[in-house]
Amino acid sequence: MCPSLLISLALAVGAPSKDPPSKDAPSIVGEWAGEKAVAGGKERPVPEGGIAFTFSADGSLTVREGTKESPDKGSYKVDAKKDPAEVDIIPPADKKDMTILGIYKLDGDTLTLCFGRGDAGSRPTKFESPEGSNTIVMTLKRVKKK
Repeated sequence: MCPSLLISLALAVGAPSKDPPSKDAPSIVGEWAGEKAVAGGKERPVPEGGIAFTFSADGSLTVREGTKESPDKGSYKVDAKKDPAEVDIIPPADKKDMTILGIYKLDGDTLTLCFGRGDAGSRPTKFESPEGSNTIVMTLKRVKKK
């Protein structure tokens, strides 16, 4: 066999791929407890009894707020490839026209959500809630499984 062919074959087989190995983006799937919120530039207290978001792998969402007896249910969609990553919160079928458009970021066990309030047609582009704005920024912590 020709030595140059062997060298070419060895280089081709041993050469690293141009594409890095695919790595799944961190997921928001799980239960998250509300830690703080800023709306219109003002810090808002966590409701008595807390607030928790549960994002399921099937796309369903449950929000338990304060002392309410029954949680709010809906669904969600994410696009982690966008920068910043996007999230759409979709209420139950009877309120489908009230989809909430937002962005999110994950930093370890901290999830930051940012949504426009009142105007379902606008998606924030930054994680900020200036005074007088209709934007809310929420910080949540991942609930550890027992």
